[in-house]
Amino acid sequence: MYKPPGMKKKGRFRTLPSRLAAWSAERLRGIISRRKGKRSGPLAKQQRSWQLQKMTQKVVLGLLVLALLSCGGWLSYTLLARSDIFQATELTVRGNSMATRQEILEAGGLNLRVNLLALDTGAVRGRIIEHPWIDQVTIKRRWPSTLEVTVREHKPMALINLRQESGSLLYYVDRKGILFAPHSPSMDLDYPVLSGESLAAFAPGMDLTEDAFGVMAVELLNLAAQGNQILPLQAVSEVHVSPEKGLIVYLVDHPFPIYMGKEQMRTRFHQLIQVLAQLYRQDKVKEIREIRMNYAENKILVANAGK
Repeated sequence: MYKPPGMKKKGRFRTLPSRLAAWSAERLRGIISRRKGKRSGPLAKQQRSWQLQKMTQKVVLGLLVLALLSCGGWLSYTLLARSDIFQATELTVRGNSMATRQEILEAGGLNLRVNLLALDTGAVRGRIIEHPWIDQVTIKRRWPSTLEVTVREHKPMALINLRQESGSLLYYVDRKGILFAPHSPSMDLDYPVLSGESLAAFAPGMDLTEDAFGVMAVELLNLAAQGNQILPLQAVSEVHVSPEKGLIVYLVDHPFPIYMGKEQMRTRFHQLIQVLAQLYRQDKVKEIREIRMNYAENKILVANAGK
C-alpha cells in the first residue's frame, strides 16, 4: 500500500488503551442490562410485595398499640377524675380585701367536693374575674388535695359621677382608668371625683383612656398619686372636664379653681407644685381666687380674691 511521505505508522501498543476502554464500556453495559432484568423479574416483584406486606403489618400494629394506650390513658383519667384521691380537702384564697373569700369561691363554683384532676382552671379563672373588684386571678393545684386561689384586686384612685336613667351613680376608677365597681354607702368616699358631661356618658367597665380628656385626667391623678407632699392625691377634691377649658382642678381645703388646660399635664402639674409651695410659704393661699396654668405660653396667672 502506498503511504504518503511523512505519515507515521501507528504501532500496536498505541491502540491498546482505546481497546481497553471499549472493552470496559461493553462489560459495564452488560452488567447494567442484567441488573435491570433481575429487577423487573418475578422474584423482584415477589420481594417488593413481601416488603410492602411487612411494612403494612408494622403500621397496623403501631396504630393498634397507640389506640390501646389512648384508651388505657382515657380510662385511667376517667377513673381518677371520679375517685376521691384528688378531691379537694383544702381551699385557700389569698390577696383579697374587698371581695370576700365566700364571694370568690362561689363565683368560681369551688367547694370541697371538686376534683383537682378534672377541674378546668381556665373556666374557674374566667368566672372569678367577673367579680367587679377582681383584676387578676391565679389558680394553682397543690397535689394531691389543695387548691390555691390568688387574686389581685383593683386599687381605687378616684370616683366618677356617671349619668344613669335612675339618676347619677358614683363608680370607682382604678389607676389604669377602668370603671370597675359601683360605690356603696359602706365604702370609702375619700377619693377625688371626676366630673363633666363627656365623662358622665361612660358606662361601667369602660376605660377612661378611650377619651382624650379621660387620658389627661388619669395622667393627672396618677401624678398626684405619687405622693408629693404639696399636692398628694388626698388633697384633690374634684377634677372637672370641660370641652372648652380642659381640666379644672379643685382642692379639698381651698375652693378656688385651678385651670390646667388641655395639654402638657406633666409639665403643668410640676409647675403647679412650685406655685402652691410658694403660696404656702408666704401664707397667701387663702387670698387666691384662681390659678391659670394655661394663661399664656410659658406664663401662669395667680389671681388674688381682691383683684
